[in-house]
Amino acid sequence: MAITADNISAPRANKVPSANEGFGNELPLASVLVIDDEPGMRNFLQKILAEVCAKVDVTDCTQNASDLLDKNTYDVIVLDNIMPDKTGLQWLAEQRQIGLFSDAILITAHADLDTAIQAIRAGASDFLLKPFRSNQVLNAIALSLERNRLRRQNSVLRHELETGRDILNQRDALLGKSTEIQTVRQEIELASVSHAHVVIRGEVGSGKQVAARMLHASSPRGQKPFVWLKCYGMTEETFKRRLFGQLEEDASGEFAGDEGILRSATGGTLYLEDVEMLSPACQNILAELLSTGRFTPLGASRSVDLDVRIVSSTSRPLADIAEERSFRADLFYLLTVVEIVLPPLRERADDVIELTEFFSETLASRMGAKIPPFTQLARRRFLTHTWPGNVMELRNAVERALIHANFDDALGPNTAKFEVESLAAIEQRHILAVLEACNGNRAEAARRLGVARKTIDRKCQVWGV
Repeated sequence: MAITADNISAPRANKVPSANEGFGNELPLASVLVIDDEPGMRNFLQKILAEVCAKVDVTDCTQNASDLLDKNTYDVIVLDNIMPDKTGLQWLAEQRQIGLFSDAILITAHADLDTAIQAIRAGASDFLLKPFRSNQVLNAIALSLERNRLRRQNSVLRHELETGRDILNQRDALLGKSTEIQTVRQEIELASVSHAHVVIRGEVGSGKQVAARMLHASSPRGQKPFVWLKCYGMTEETFKRRLFGQLEEDASGEFAGDEGILRSATGGTLYLEDVEMLSPACQNILAELLSTGRFTPLGASRSVDLDVRIVSSTSRPLADIAEERSFRADLFYLLTVVEIVLPPLRERADDVIELTEFFSETLASRMGAKIPPFTQLARRRFLTHTWPGNVMELRNAVERALIHANFDDALGPNTAKFEVESLAAIEQRHILAVLEACNGNRAEAARRLGVARKTIDRKCQVWGV
């Protein structure tokens, strides 16, 4: 039985459920396109969806729907099957061929086996039999949104596993009480309130990806995916396929494929590690993407809106690389709306002990190991080390100490002690070196240094020795 404006009065009279009445957290953020030639059904669907969804567009024909899809991206399409120009299933099959990735829910008065088979082949994710009530259509949309969320979450996790990253290692906060790291945390907090692209600069192992995850987590995009892509060694074809996805026809003639990182991370953050390592061809692709704000999956003919924040990392100033003409100047400006510089660990020696204790507890729990004594000798060696590998090196040193049950030799016999960056660091390293030479005897160290014993005690207390 077809539904008209005259016979849908019962559903329209129902109380419209709110978004939190068993329909999940995705519905209030959803964008939905309704395609139906019957005015009564369009009005009914628009009314109930507008109450709970972020965006609802309605149209009475497939041609207008195609035009809307050229301009907008929708999470779910609610589609009537019987329409004047062509069936909803015919239109859906055509759209899949040119690059439609949205879920589609078919509404029909005839739920026979043939229609169900055609719906599956055309790429419909669900269908509703007329007449239906408001909670049925809301539930169908909520289920589609949840499937999409899980699929994208799985895609993100699969991508991280493919890259060989230990995800847990990359989710530690930027720890420390030093002035330098507090300044970085403040800069991250300020940058997080906007959607501007950010470049994080720092030496290898200084925690750039950790900073990027903190920025994402504290931003309005924090509930959406964080996707990581390493730029080193990326060919033009691989870069396009990983970012844009690819639409392919399988052996049965159905169209499917990888939706790509940009769609997996929709609403979230894309982290480009070592962005300065992109080839010129890949730089061109990224510059065009950021300039136009749209992209087209490989094999498709319809472009899609870009809805991700890009956070890039680099070990060298991008401005210098652009000046050397190894990096596109316009891409430098597109990416570097905000720059956050991470200090090397040797410039924030006050944080070494706190980081050591944190990694000791975290790794010991994961390894099922006992934490060995962190002796005064080990403390002095950790504080005088210059940490060329920064926090990554420190973490590895702690893991090595847990494996061998000994912190004293975790850094090896050839540890440089006097490569410094500031007067304060010189003073700290010199005093600690003298203390080590005196086997920890503070009175003897004070005598050799020509200072009061209280001075040594006070500085050792500050340094945690």
